[in-house]
Amino acid sequence: MKRVLSILLFGSLLAACGNGGNNAAKLEDEVAKAKMRMMDSLKTVDSLKSIAAKEQKTADSLKAVAAAASKHHSGSSNVSPRYADAEGTGAAAPAAAPKKKGMSSTAKGAIIGAGVGAVTGAIVDKKHGEGAIVGAVLGAGAGAGTGAIIDHNKKKKAQANQ
Repeated sequence: MKRVLSILLFGSLLAACGNGGNNAAKLEDEVAKAKMRMMDSLKTVDSLKSIAAKEQKTADSLKAVAAAASKHHSGSSNVSPRYADAEGTGAAAPAAAPKKKGMSSTAKGAIIGAGVGAVTGAIVDKKHGEGAIVGAVLGAGAGAGTGAIIDHNKKKKAQANQ
């Protein structure tokens, strides 16, 4: 019985190994394909980040223009209020530090969704490259949608607090 099992085990090992030289070429080919898929995924994430940065820059410039227009229409002057300090001189009020702008939740969601979708698509689909691309696109869409909902809720909360 031990001989039969050892012969079967040895035979299955030989069958699994197959053509040693051919497997090495297939393995190198698979490694090269995996590297290309990874580079494609990284390029997709980089392009999404640049798009998000451009959108944020556009939104910031629109906000600045709107603020300048409302300041101009309100008839306010450029004179800052003065407060009496210890010496009795009228010193200008300290300027409020501008709030640091970060990425919107929509952009963050799109980037995170694209990354997770690309990895999941590459793992799940037999054609790893196509799966990564489809996963990145669908993930970016789902993440952007979720981020937009979060942004909307933040705006509602901010308006309620005012």
